[in-house]
Amino acid sequence: MSCDPERVTALVDGVLEGAERAEVESHLSDCGSCQKQAVEERDLRVALRGIPSPYLPPGLDERVRHRIARADRPRLGVVARRLLPLAAVLLAGFWFRGSAGVVAWELSRDHDHCFSKPKLPAQVWSADPSVVAEWFADGGTDVPLLPGSAGRLNLVGARRCPLPDLSRAPHVYYASARGELSAFVVPHGVRLDGDFVTRSRGNAVALVRVGGGVVGIVGEDPDDVDAFISRLRTSVATLDVASSR
Repeated sequence: MSCDPERVTALVDGVLEGAERAEVESHLSDCGSCQKQAVEERDLRVALRGIPSPYLPPGLDERVRHRIARADRPRLGVVARRLLPLAAVLLAGFWFRGSAGVVAWELSRDHDHCFSKPKLPAQVWSADPSVVAEWFADGGTDVPLLPGSAGRLNLVGARRCPLPDLSRAPHVYYASARGELSAFVVPHGVRLDGDFVTRSRGNAVALVRVGGGVVGIVGEDPDDVDAFISRLRTSVATLDVASSR
């Protein structure tokens, strides 16, 4: 068989049987692209299962139904009943986008995507944090002044990375002969009670609040991630002190 993303998804979901399942499994054993799709989809399902159910106020369903029943025109009630499921889906989608576990998975995926290329897809190359910050500012995006190095890794460049929700996250690259690290400025809200630290897709991931936003750090080595967080907080604190004088 040739590559068939829909059948790979069906295999991951466990809905293929018999000869069709054997055919897709045989294809996966020889196709790196489809193997990667299967791994990513399984990882996504693990992340989804880890999301707690959203809280809805008691009696919400009864109140909504009561308001629909009170509609003056029957046609309005029909439209409202049709729109209610859509509103629920949109509400769940916004809630899903703010889950720290899902954001960590997305950032780890983009880190792997960029660093798997023969050449990093940077849009600006510089080892100077102020140059990178100015480049983002010229494009209408403010980012915190990130450190020029963290542990054994050095700043090399940056770009705006597209995320699954069609937003673009400032993505800053750090690298050396001994490893790679990504720093993202998350462009949408994330539900965090404090620092969020996890492993996703084999990478160490941390989400930390900086000012009014969230910075996501992804690296192969947890020590590199810890070193970056320490340098980032020192850099931000130093800048705050200087600006208050």
